[in-house]
Amino acid sequence: MGKAATPSLPIPSLSPRGKAPKPVWFWPAIILSSTVCVLLGVVFVYMSATATSRSGTQGTAETKSEEKPTQAKLRPASVTGKEIFPSALISTATVDWNGDEQSAEDKKTDEDAQLRKHQIPIYGDENGWLGVNLEGLKIGMQVSVEVAADGFMKSSKWQGTITTLSDDGRATIFPKVMWDYDALTKVRQQRPINVIFSASIDGSALQEVTETYTLRSINDCLFYIKGDKSGNNGTNLDFLFAAYVNEKHPQVQEILKEALETGLVPRFDGYGSKDPKQVLQQIFSIWNALQRRGIKYSNEAFTTPSEAVYCQTVRFMDQSINSHQANCVDGSVLMASVLYNIGIKSHLVMIPGHCFLAFDLTPHSTSLPVGLETTLLGNDDITDVKNLGFLPEQKIVQEYTDSVKTFNQAMASGDESIQRYARKLQSGDDPQFGLISVEEARKKGIMAIPFTMDK
Repeated sequence: MGKAATPSLPIPSLSPRGKAPKPVWFWPAIILSSTVCVLLGVVFVYMSATATSRSGTQGTAETKSEEKPTQAKLRPASVTGKEIFPSALISTATVDWNGDEQSAEDKKTDEDAQLRKHQIPIYGDENGWLGVNLEGLKIGMQVSVEVAADGFMKSSKWQGTITTLSDDGRATIFPKVMWDYDALTKVRQQRPINVIFSASIDGSALQEVTETYTLRSINDCLFYIKGDKSGNNGTNLDFLFAAYVNEKHPQVQEILKEALETGLVPRFDGYGSKDPKQVLQQIFSIWNALQRRGIKYSNEAFTTPSEAVYCQTVRFMDQSINSHQANCVDGSVLMASVLYNIGIKSHLVMIPGHCFLAFDLTPHSTSLPVGLETTLLGNDDITDVKNLGFLPEQKIVQEYTDSVKTFNQAMASGDESIQRYARKLQSGDDPQFGLISVEEARKKGIMAIPFTMDK
């Protein structure tokens, strides 16, 4: 709308000799009108103050929500980019990455390391995978953060007071996410999942953010988180392969029963005999039993590419046995599962583009373990253990001879690789090389992914 038209009024003209003289009543009128204006102003201020006081006692929350006391901004925070790995969440559910040292600002003690200059403080679950980055904060602010996703987690919250900030007013907050671990174990194919991030500052809600993440298959093993675009400053997580070693898998006992039926050993007692030759004989009997299962090497190692991480698809023990095929990682975790069950210390050896098994012949060995190239498992076509009784003795002897020959070749190949890369395997400086002790992984808290039936 435009302004209202000004009515036409007669404009007095000035006398050419100067201003017109003021009437007698002019100055008293001016003084009186000024007094009236002051009194009206006082009344208006009083009425405004009274109205403000009333509205404050009746609707503080409403007034507060309409105000914007801060220019804070919310951005989702995820350790693995816009992907969620059930295998990592399950296997590290009880892992404390920082040990006794508390890095979360709301949990620190006087003995814990203090925040370094330019570092962004973390609040909440210092071992968390999902949270929010908040900008524009001030010391003393009351903050509430919530993360939610239908079907795989319950709504998870963090509430607290900001006590430390980065130089530019930032903080990262990870609520303790209440994952549905049973649902996560059943994710056999990747799928989209909507994750909702929300926060409030001193009672004022920020605009929530909803992002669609990719929920990866339980078979996808995360083993390296990329750093910057050049790949520097990444995080090596290759020990997560130990999560696929399941010494409690129900099929472990079936393999051990079949290994006993071969007649190669009378019992499985790990290092009980204190004789490395007996330990080696136990390992060979398990090797022979797996060969009789007809497991063949498959170089299939398909993994969906990812911008934020490196990962590889790994079959569980039952999947390898039922499909009669295994790639280098599959075969290694399969045999490690059986060996670790009987108390033999097992290792997964990672070199560029390949994985194989290693084991200790003595319980307190300080030397490098003995390598075993599990990809040679399928080199012999030998009879199922259930049909051994129907074979002539000569055929049985020949099959055992062939199996021993392949087993020795597998040890020679594995040992050659271990000796060649000994320095890199022991130093741990190069993420392309790793000597992953199943025992040490368990001590860190890396749990075996529980067995579930495929549907």
